[in-house]
Amino acid sequence: MKQSKIIFSLMSVLLAFCLFIGSSVPQAVLTADAAEYSQEYESLSNEEKQAYLEQQLKEVNKKLDELASQSRDTEEYITALDEKIRYMNNQLTLAEEEIENSKNEIVSLQRQYEENEKEIASLQVDIKELSKQSEVLQEKFNSSLEQYYQRARAMYVSGNMTVLETLLTSSDVSTLLTRLEMIRRVSRNDKQLLETLQTQGKELTNTKKELSDKETSLSNNQKTLVTTQNTLNSTIDSLEKQQVTYEDQQADYESEKSEADSLLLQLQQDTKNYSEFRHQDQEELDEINRQIEEAAEKYLQQQQTTTTTTTTTQADNDDSSDSGGSKPNTTKPTTTQPSSNRLSMTYPVPSQTRITTAYGSAGYVGHTGVDFACSSGSKVVAAESGTVIISTDLKNSDGSYRSYGRYIVIAHDKKDSAGNNVYTLYAHNSSRVVSEGQYVKKGQLIAYSGSTGNSSGPHCHFEVRTPTASYNDCVNPTYYLP
Repeated sequence: MKQSKIIFSLMSVLLAFCLFIGSSVPQAVLTADAAEYSQEYESLSNEEKQAYLEQQLKEVNKKLDELASQSRDTEEYITALDEKIRYMNNQLTLAEEEIENSKNEIVSLQRQYEENEKEIASLQVDIKELSKQSEVLQEKFNSSLEQYYQRARAMYVSGNMTVLETLLTSSDVSTLLTRLEMIRRVSRNDKQLLETLQTQGKELTNTKKELSDKETSLSNNQKTLVTTQNTLNSTIDSLEKQQVTYEDQQADYESEKSEADSLLLQLQQDTKNYSEFRHQDQEELDEINRQIEEAAEKYLQQQQTTTTTTTTTQADNDDSSDSGGSKPNTTKPTTTQPSSNRLSMTYPVPSQTRITTAYGSAGYVGHTGVDFACSSGSKVVAAESGTVIISTDLKNSDGSYRSYGRYIVIAHDKKDSAGNNVYTLYAHNSSRVVSEGQYVKKGQLIAYSGSTGNSSGPHCHFEVRTPTASYNDCVNPTYYLP
């Protein structure tokens, strides 16, 4: 218990430290601290996680009460509320894991119960068959035993005459031979009878033992069946309670999110510094990230194929020149060659060069780009030359926009100073004017700004990703902007 308190205290200090320095240190430091916190949290058991989250929620609720006594329409209050929402989301994740574990346990118990029932049915059939066999064997054994008893009584009544006495009392050779044959037959029959009796006795004993073992197994299986049924009923009851608790937690979570979004929207409407609402589904983000990574991989493969083809063609041309043929005019590759190999970005919204929401801040740790608040319909241009690898709309089933909304991703034909590939992303546009596969020049119009998707108002969300197009490789765009 003492060790758990120490862990909780350490994690509280670490998280508070991360939040405190969030707006004043490089994102690399924030990422490292967040990763350390995540590792510490994930190393805890589910019980320890639950206890930790409950403790943190008590503390943040106390903080919210203090802030609310002054004003709820402040960035500080919204940030604290977001912190509470993150803890609540973690609680929901734990609850989902518990529900899933309970469901798996129920499935396992139901399988055990069914297998147990089949085993009991099979044992009952075996016991019934063995009981019949035992009765038949008992009857045979009793019959053979009775014959043996009769033979013993007959020998006793006839007297204990030895074989030698029988032979010596024979009056002639014919009588002697007759008596010898009788003695031989009687001895053989007696031996067979005894052997039969022994065989039947062993078979009867084995059958009774097998029957006893089956009956013991049946009794154990019946007890196990009752135990499994009780455990199954208990687990089902527990699952129902977990689901009720989860639904209550989810309702509270959605309510807090709605309040946070409402307060953030009001605050940003007052300042006109629009950004994104801070609570997105991680599975959705992961799916979008997978699509971007696949588009980037497809682009790199095409570039490699183009380079290989160009090299082969050049080699063929050189061979042709050496053999006396005329050298053909060289043509420009399908993608325009840059005038300079040095990456030099321009602002994605020429009419707005002031960043209104910084990288890694936005009132919360994890803002993976920068925002340029601008009126809807402002021109959005390519920050550098390159090829459009994604130009699409992210929509919900009801037709509304989600996440990045109408967004564009460009793979640039120039590398950064470290020789890495660079990708830029432009989100929440009202319309797009370029399509996938299209080559664009630096400063070329690619879209008009808007507020589609997870957006609190018209702005351009701008991301730089390097060395890959992965969400995990987002870097601070200010490192590349003028």
